[in-house]
Amino acid sequence: MQRSIDGDLYLPQADPPQSCGRPGCICALPVGERFLLWALRQWQCELMGWQNDRPLPLEGSALLDGFRTAGLLDTLADFAALMDVVHFGARRALEIHAPLCACQSSDEATLIALCVLAQAGRDEPLHTSLDTMMVQPVALVAAQRLKAFAMALAEAGLNLPPPAARGRLN
Repeated sequence: MQRSIDGDLYLPQADPPQSCGRPGCICALPVGERFLLWALRQWQCELMGWQNDRPLPLEGSALLDGFRTAGLLDTLADFAALMDVVHFGARRALEIHAPLCACQSSDEATLIALCVLAQAGRDEPLHTSLDTMMVQPVALVAAQRLKAFAMALAEAGLNLPPPAARGRLN
């Protein structure tokens, strides 16, 4: 990620195609989507550690450090609220891979695509997808949290290209 003169994150609207050629490899994702994927996975990893009574690492939370390093610390609270709603409101356990996995699960791709839709203001497909994934009352809360997080990312300078601009839909 690069920074502009005023300190905001600068992410090109479309990354040049860079892929190792492996089907489903995450290396071809745009930078913003890679950050979201890392955040999803790191959140899951830290949640599992907390649920298994593992002690916190002495150096602190990698999730917190990652958001701080990316200049997105102000968006972390919205992300945490979103993930709590997603985790507890999903109709089934979502498949979120370990942080170092090179492949993307369909659930991870869906969550990233939903964030893109929220940032693009595409409310109808956003709500339809969340209604499918979650129990009804929680889907509304998830949409609100997702929109708050997506807008916070945009305000911090992380703009995600809409699906049509990337030439694919998840």
